[in-house]
Amino acid sequence: MNILQDFALALVDFPTALPYYLVLLAAGGLAFLAANRATNAGEQLALPLRAAFLVVFCSQLVLLTLSLLLFQGYADINEFFPLAFQTLTFITLVWIVWALAFPQAKRWLRHIPIILTLVAFLAGSVTVTFIPNQSAVFGSSWVHQVWAGASLGLLIVGIISILSRKHFYKLEGFLVLLIAALGYFVYLSNPTSAALPSAVALSQLLYYPLLVSIAWQTQPKPALVQQGSPLPASPQMAEAFLELNLQTEQEQIRNALTHSLSVFLMSDLLGLVERTSEGNLRVSNTYDLIREAWLPVFELIPEQVPQLSAHFEDGLPLSANKTEELAEEKATLLQALGYNASGCLFLYPLKGAGETPKYALLCLTPYTNRAWTPEDQSRLSVIAEKIGRVLDNSAAIEAQARAVEELRINLNQMQRQNAHLGEDLERHQKLLGELRQEYLQVKNRYSKETQLWAERQKFLEGKLANLEETLQKQAAAFAEVESLRRQKAELEAELTKNNEKLANLKHALASAQEVLSGDSLTSTAKVEPEASEGSEMLSGIQAAAALEATLKESANSLDSHMIQLENRLQALPPIPRRVLATLQKVLQSLVSNAIAASPQGSSISVEFLPSDDQTLPESLEIRVTDQGGGLSEAEQHAFLSFVTGAENDIPKSIGNAGALQQAVALVQAAGGHWWIHTEPGCSSTYRVSLPLDEHDALSSGSVED
Repeated sequence: MNILQDFALALVDFPTALPYYLVLLAAGGLAFLAANRATNAGEQLALPLRAAFLVVFCSQLVLLTLSLLLFQGYADINEFFPLAFQTLTFITLVWIVWALAFPQAKRWLRHIPIILTLVAFLAGSVTVTFIPNQSAVFGSSWVHQVWAGASLGLLIVGIISILSRKHFYKLEGFLVLLIAALGYFVYLSNPTSAALPSAVALSQLLYYPLLVSIAWQTQPKPALVQQGSPLPASPQMAEAFLELNLQTEQEQIRNALTHSLSVFLMSDLLGLVERTSEGNLRVSNTYDLIREAWLPVFELIPEQVPQLSAHFEDGLPLSANKTEELAEEKATLLQALGYNASGCLFLYPLKGAGETPKYALLCLTPYTNRAWTPEDQSRLSVIAEKIGRVLDNSAAIEAQARAVEELRINLNQMQRQNAHLGEDLERHQKLLGELRQEYLQVKNRYSKETQLWAERQKFLEGKLANLEETLQKQAAAFAEVESLRRQKAELEAELTKNNEKLANLKHALASAQEVLSGDSLTSTAKVEPEASEGSEMLSGIQAAAALEATLKESANSLDSHMIQLENRLQALPPIPRRVLATLQKVLQSLVSNAIAASPQGSSISVEFLPSDDQTLPESLEIRVTDQGGGLSEAEQHAFLSFVTGAENDIPKSIGNAGALQQAVALVQAAGGHWWIHTEPGCSSTYRVSLPLDEHDALSSGSVED
């Protein structure tokens, strides 16, 4: 006991009392800020608790200020500081006891802490003014004993109230008041003369952190509903709940339930979630509050919505008010619902005590984007059990209704049968006539009903025919739209290809213009002999540019046939201009034949390379390969006869016989050679070799296969 007293006295004597007041001030400030923060977040802390923390903070601020002034040497404060400490400590205890023991006091009891505060302040002022000699040191006068006894009595009253009633912070409140009461009890049992009452100060250091813990807690959900404002009521809500009471079928009851709950929670979309036998989440009876319609049923795979599935299985509510929260699961819901926004999401499982939930409420706000608060969860917690009972009983009600209907039908049938049997036994002949008359009446009614059904069937058939015609028109319209889309895509692709070809053609024309501009003659050179122009040598680059330009010109006809052109142009030697002109004409004829012979969608290969035949003079070869299907040996002989001028049938694999005949004539005139490499069912390659030196040109060419 002495060790504890020594520790407490060392803590509260000046100047070590300053950290003590600073700790209490910080604890009071944290408690008040925590209470306000929880209130702003929607936790609805009680007003007495916030008021108590504010009084604690203000009292400790005054005591810290007085202690600082006393530490700075203001000796006059020392005369009334102990009584000021006792007065302000008593006032803080009044508010703490009221907040913890009487949080839901009646209206007239709410003025008690204010009255006690005024009385304590008045008593402290009178004590300081008229009994100055009794206030110098703690524990040395009856005045301090009276203040301590009053504080202890107040704490005992608070402890009794907490133990005898239901409170939101029963355990924490009991500990706070018990620690404070023990401090005053130790102080009264063994009063010591010191700057501060050490036992009381030590108890304050112990229970002030508990006040901070209480400030961070929230009240239970039922209390929120009882303490908060009354639930909003409207004619629409009353009508929705009355509609629920009037339904007798399961589907109607579930639709009415989602309707009434969507109005109750002001949820744009509200549906019922159940676990299917396959383990999926089935969302049904979803009501759109804005459109006033129910949405179709859809199922969600647990892998698509893991958070929703886990909270449903665990029976824990889930809310996502921010856009980035559960973004993938919201996207899955949007795809299933067909909406373009999900808003805020709220999942509330419905379960009894210790049961696995069978149902859950899925709430979305795609129109209003209203955020879900704990108050909505609290409002649902009050009626969650009854909602589950309604859903469980709806199936039983429907089964009972079907059973009652079957019993009623069976009973009616038995009554009719008994009646007929009794009439048969009592009135044989008369019953026979009555039965005949009834038969005629039934037959008449049946004929009328049959006629009505026939007319109704004709009407429905006509309506069905109109619907089928409308669907066919819509299908034709959709097909036309799809065709237009494909045509648009093809035109865009064609436009892209034309743009590329135009760019290539411009490049080729530019190259050709460069060649022509480099080889153009001045006005004075035009008078030179024409023979010198024909023998002028062109470089390999110029010749390649001219041949590529010729291919680009031939490529214009490739577009209409949808044929691809593969150009493999190797490095060329210098070529005389006259030989180059012959090469261009031969190339045009060969490409024209290949285009005509190749089917659409195929490719044509063109190669330029120097001849590697040592038996021939320096020559340039042109190889054009088409996809015409090849020539048999007989067709090759027929073609060679045709080229030489004989009148034979042209083979089908030949695309443009006139162009080939013209090319053969040009090759023979230039002293070149001609080969055909082909087999039936394969591609055909037309190979031409032209001498580059005009002096080495042969007087006649040759054609080989």
